[in-house]
Amino acid sequence: MTTHSVDGVPAQRDRDSAGVARASWLSTVDRYRSALSAPDDDRIWSRRLETASAAEITEIQAVKLRALVRYLHAAVPFYRRRFDAIGLEPGDIRGLEDLTAIPPVTKQDMAADLAEHPPWGTYTAVDEPTWLSKGWQIFASSGTTGAPRAFRYTGFDRETWAWSTARAMYAMGFRRGRDSAMLAFGYGPHVWLWGVHYGLNLMGIPIVTAGGLATTARVRFLDMYRPTILACTPSYALYLADVMKEMGLDPAETSVRHLFCAGEPSMAVPALRARLESTWQATLHEFYGCTEAAPSAGAHSCAEVSAAPGEVSLHLPGDTHLWEVVDPDTMAPVPAGERGVSVVTNLLSEASPQLRFVVGDYTRLGAEPCPCGRNTPRARGGFLGRADDMLNVRGVTLFPSMIEDAVRRVPDAGVEYEIVLTAPRGLDELMVRVEATAGFPAGDHGALREALVREIRSRAELRASVEILEYGVLPRTQTKARRVRDLRAETAA
Repeated sequence: MTTHSVDGVPAQRDRDSAGVARASWLSTVDRYRSALSAPDDDRIWSRRLETASAAEITEIQAVKLRALVRYLHAAVPFYRRRFDAIGLEPGDIRGLEDLTAIPPVTKQDMAADLAEHPPWGTYTAVDEPTWLSKGWQIFASSGTTGAPRAFRYTGFDRETWAWSTARAMYAMGFRRGRDSAMLAFGYGPHVWLWGVHYGLNLMGIPIVTAGGLATTARVRFLDMYRPTILACTPSYALYLADVMKEMGLDPAETSVRHLFCAGEPSMAVPALRARLESTWQATLHEFYGCTEAAPSAGAHSCAEVSAAPGEVSLHLPGDTHLWEVVDPDTMAPVPAGERGVSVVTNLLSEASPQLRFVVGDYTRLGAEPCPCGRNTPRARGGFLGRADDMLNVRGVTLFPSMIEDAVRRVPDAGVEYEIVLTAPRGLDELMVRVEATAGFPAGDHGALREALVREIRSRAELRASVEILEYGVLPRTQTKARRVRDLRAETAA
């Protein structure tokens, strides 16, 4: 750990203390798991946990939080230093009311720790001996704004991921004996598809493996092997449908009944949801999480909400994660029902039990009962996008998802688009470059352009320049789409 001496006694004492705290934490996590290998009934996987009262969930969270703080203090140098800096002892945290005494952790905090302690940082509970004896797999952040942050997860984490993700997929209506799933995603260091893979294994739902295949091969697999669940990013679901049409097949006539999406906002973008469901004639489901602290089902849709029109919501299982919504500037909790950014404490993991990690997506928390019978808190309206991604254009703030909602409302707008921001002469200009659909008449772009200008102005309250591109010009991706190019700094010069 963090102390050393010539005879090694303090270092050994630290290791012993960490071992005791780890055993206590794992015992606490295990105590609050039920229906580990099969669901309780035909509607809800774990009735004990998913239908628990608010008071019962609060008590579970308080017990886990106390054990978590002791574990972090003993086994995670990053947190021990943070606790020492504010004079906090593990016994100071007795309940949820004490949580705000602990400063939130940001990605920047982790990046600074990683720079000082490469290649792993000190923000997880996995050291080299733990990794070599209990390790399962490495996952990593994208590294788009710096060095990727790697997270070493353990075999215990694999079991808890499978269990919690199976609960989420069961809520969506996925069932053994009726469904099979295609995971249209590369099996790289991305958390979502791996957790889904192991969750489906636990559920007994067979998988049509499609990782690493070209899109045309995936189309053939869909046509031949007839999976009922398609798991991918929402952008890729639209692109896959386009390729299918080019190959003479209709996505609406496939066997797919469930679109299972993650990585980008989907249910929170009404026009995108409508286009996806219309294109595939399937029901859209969503999973929300992050590599750092909620790789298992941090939030998920349910069959009842996915089947209904109107405002969407995602369940936030309170026994596995503790969610907060805070003001992005002050990091103070916002009043119940008001919009803020997401902060999560992982109450499930051995390797990465992060405390008050700022995920940073805008949402509103609600506690209204759900028709599905689950009593978990819910993210009302879903998750709109990251605070980091919010754009300020000529004094107007907007989410990229607002532009997406506008683009998806125009029938002849294709799958791919990008947002380009420039500032010639110091004045912000917003350009949206949109592909036309395949087969759209070349050069006949006037009406399409005007329709997009109107929709963008209606949704984002800004007038944008729109450039129509021929189908196939912009790059495709099966991972998170990168749709914003902010060139204002260089163009202002």
